[in-house]
Amino acid sequence: MHTIVVPLDGSELSAQVLPYVRMLAPLLDAHVHLLRVVPETLPGGSESWAQVLIAVYGIPESEAVRRDQHDAVMEELHQQAQAYLDAQAQTLRSAGIEVTSEVRTGSPAEIIVEVAAAHMPGALIAMATHGYSGLRRWALGSVADKVIHATDAPVLLVRGQAQPVVQPPRRILTPLDGSGLSRQALPLASEIARAAHAELILLRAVVPMIEAYIGAPVLGRPLVENSETLNALHEYALDELKAEAASLRAEAPRVLTRAIIGYPAEVIIDEAREMDIDLIVMATHGYSGLRRWALGSVADKVLHATTTPLILVRASE
Repeated sequence: MHTIVVPLDGSELSAQVLPYVRMLAPLLDAHVHLLRVVPETLPGGSESWAQVLIAVYGIPESEAVRRDQHDAVMEELHQQAQAYLDAQAQTLRSAGIEVTSEVRTGSPAEIIVEVAAAHMPGALIAMATHGYSGLRRWALGSVADKVIHATDAPVLLVRGQAQPVVQPPRRILTPLDGSGLSRQALPLASEIARAAHAELILLRAVVPMIEAYIGAPVLGRPLVENSETLNALHEYALDELKAEAASLRAEAPRVLTRAIIGYPAEVIIDEAREMDIDLIVMATHGYSGLRRWALGSVADKVLHATTTPLILVRASE
């Protein structure tokens, strides 16, 4: 059985993942584990709860008194957090879903990754994200971004929006690039497609040669030759997808294939919109730091441009 780990922070944004969890849990025969992390420091700053107490009440007479006051505040925060999780759990249980919950103290991203690891194999993290990009994203920081680059568990990310209407997916898109890495998204994608009786669409982007893209000949060769080469690559990609689809039809009978000439992130984003895709399931290498930016990341570009719910599957080399 899968376990869907659902981090919640009490905000309306984080709770917007819950309709998707309520939809996915029965499809995956999954147990839901709600998680609330109470930080040691106040959100938006490095000030600790103990320092706040000192500012409000003055310097305590002893370290023991300050520790007792800190413990009392943390206990109150834990009780409030647990009450919030209990209310969310009751709503899920009324839908017939098995639910557990816990409140932890520490760094949210680190705790989320740790809890998911404890439920491996079979864990899926489900989070809502504001989807900020550029300088604003890095200025604010992103728990979701940290989790994506630290966990080995698949991560479902949904863009926060007002009152989402969530139904079981009708069309699931899985981008492939011909590598074994990209294929590691297929087991989860086909499992969801089979359970939801959804179409599973395998998509391949055929990257155009830059010379063909701008209409210039290569080393004096005529442009028609470049066009023929690109068409041949397109047919080859489509044949590969059809072979992959044939191998999947025992697991997910409704498998379609599409090979589109273009650049991967753009193709994925455009096809998801034009085909009214309900869920994208794709593999990511999960590189971080300088290596990530040096290589670029199709998954990262898709995450920050699409409004379609997205499951990122960390692929192993």
